[in-house]
Amino acid sequence: MNFSGKKSRPASPAVNMTPLVDVILQLVIFFMVTAQFAVLPGLRLELPELASRALARTDERLEISVTSQNDLFFEGRPTTVGRLGDLLEQTGADGRSVVVLISADRRADYGLVFEVVEALRLKNFTRVVRAATLPGQGPGKENR
Repeated sequence: MNFSGKKSRPASPAVNMTPLVDVILQLVIFFMVTAQFAVLPGLRLELPELASRALARTDERLEISVTSQNDLFFEGRPTTVGRLGDLLEQTGADGRSVVVLISADRRADYGLVFEVVEALRLKNFTRVVRAATLPGQGPGKENR
């Protein structure tokens, strides 16, 4: 009841801008930080062509790469054939359950690739897959 004789008006609705500005600022910071992760350096390999389309796909895999300059990488980190056996042991992976993917550039030294396969065999890694491109797919578009 209003005894003063004045008619009271309901307050006009207002949007509090402070929480909105805070959320927008947090989103801008989030996108700025995550944009740094989008550009990760990778190895440029020109894989040989594959005649068959049968390729192994699995979530449990290790990756070994050999570049055209005969640099060896295990899971993206540079290494040597001598250290490869130790790195395989450090993963704790069972050679019969994990697939090892070998991505070797077509210009890589065949002897180095053979040494990698031999190191895998000595550590009882029996599931070895070679990465290649399918005919007509072109270089730089590898199929795994």
